[in-house]
Amino acid sequence: MMTGNMDNPRYSTQPANASRSMGCIFAAFIVGGMLPVVACSCLVFATLAGFGVFLGDLSGAEQETGPAVGVIDLYGPIVEGSGFGTNPAYIKEQLDWMDENKDVKALVIRADSPGGGVNASDEIWKAVEDFSKPVVVYMHGTCASGCLYVASAADESIASRNTVVGSIGVISTFFNVEELADDVGVSVDVIITGENKDFGSPFREMTEEERAFWKGQLEIVLDHFVQVVANRSGSTLTEAQVRELATGQAWIAPDALQLGLIDSLGYEKDALDYAAQLAGMGDYRVQEYPFGFSELFRLFTSPSFSLKSAVDEVIQPVLEYRYYGP
Repeated sequence: MMTGNMDNPRYSTQPANASRSMGCIFAAFIVGGMLPVVACSCLVFATLAGFGVFLGDLSGAEQETGPAVGVIDLYGPIVEGSGFGTNPAYIKEQLDWMDENKDVKALVIRADSPGGGVNASDEIWKAVEDFSKPVVVYMHGTCASGCLYVASAADESIASRNTVVGSIGVISTFFNVEELADDVGVSVDVIITGENKDFGSPFREMTEEERAFWKGQLEIVLDHFVQVVANRSGSTLTEAQVRELATGQAWIAPDALQLGLIDSLGYEKDALDYAAQLAGMGDYRVQEYPFGFSELFRLFTSPSFSLKSAVDEVIQPVLEYRYYGP
């Protein structure tokens, strides 16, 4: 039965221009927040474009040959979508290239990320797990939450001594603008076909029943995280022990090592040498993923780099393996 919530004080009928006013407020909020990001990005793009004539198309440059350790980066927030950046499609593209390159005998993933989307992290984890050659993750800066999830697919994890590691947990953020709407004199009419259809609406407070239900859903997603970390190559932790660490807390690398979340401390050269050792190589060269200047344009055509994406993230709650600490 269709429910209009006509008797619910949370909803009332107001002239159409009130709803439009609310829409304008939201649009101004989002656009205002995005303007500095867009401006900085355009500045970076223009600067790089100015050097484009000197750089040429690096993807067409002649490549070295010989036994190699491949290197790719897992940098910044892990996002959904495709295009340029730390998203499943682009990471898979690089992994496929490294897998098909006969000179590449092993891979190092340089990881500096606070994690990100649950689904995106899981897809990248699966892609790394399916990679046919030895993989070493080198953590530097931060490798927390979804980054740690992805790293659990590697054969070895090495972290520089000041790296932040951990944050096993799930976060889902809900925005509530009910008081803001009241302050500006705007009401929102919501028509639903079921009592749960407006679950997570930013125009009303979540009920205790809804909060308990969603917490239960997050526990299911947390189980997947715990299983992945406990079952990683070389793990000495049981699922029960990992669950005890699943408080969202992050640690500096030496403590993370003692807790069993990483395998050793070291630097990028240590990770490269260990990857070469796993592949049975003596001398080796480093093979980066060929990066052409044209790749920069993918940043601006990526669905993850758009105003719509920013609006969706504010309005629609997402599940994240994400660390928001320092």
